[in-house]
Amino acid sequence: MREFETVIRPTQVDTFGHLNHAVYLEIFEWARWEWAAAEGMGLDRLVAEERTAPAVLHVDLSFLKELRMHEAVRVRTWVQALESVKGVIGQEMVKADGAVAARLWLTFTMFHLDRRRAVALPAALRASFEADGPYRAERAAEEAAREARRQAALGRGRGGGPPPDPEG
Repeated sequence: MREFETVIRPTQVDTFGHLNHAVYLEIFEWARWEWAAAEGMGLDRLVAEERTAPAVLHVDLSFLKELRMHEAVRVRTWVQALESVKGVIGQEMVKADGAVAARLWLTFTMFHLDRRRAVALPAALRASFEADGPYRAERAAEEAAREARRQAALGRGRGGGPPPDPEG
């Protein structure tokens, strides 16, 4: 897992005074390229040496907290899952107080620029996946605890029934 830091600029906010929805995607992409370069998978190397580039297959983006102009944010990027020719990158945009403002799951493949088809994922990506194992485990435990709290708040944690009637 790697972190990338930035500050929300005035040109990135909308009329509501918070980060425009499309800019979240730009910042996440910016952080992915920084992550990829640090992991030995910069676009210049991939194109020049392997004639490949990542191709996005699916994006799932959740907006969780508002981000406002001049706010500092950290973007966490990690490899969540890998198959032979596709993978999932996880990213979170984190506010200064530690709250997750947005979460992105990006499914991708590596596309060969000459053969015009998906090819096997690079070894550097597999190494990154292995290195991210402890972070994935930590996140899974956090998600399980969050789900348990949510279920308890819904009353399912008290015998499986609905929450008690506040009038009754």
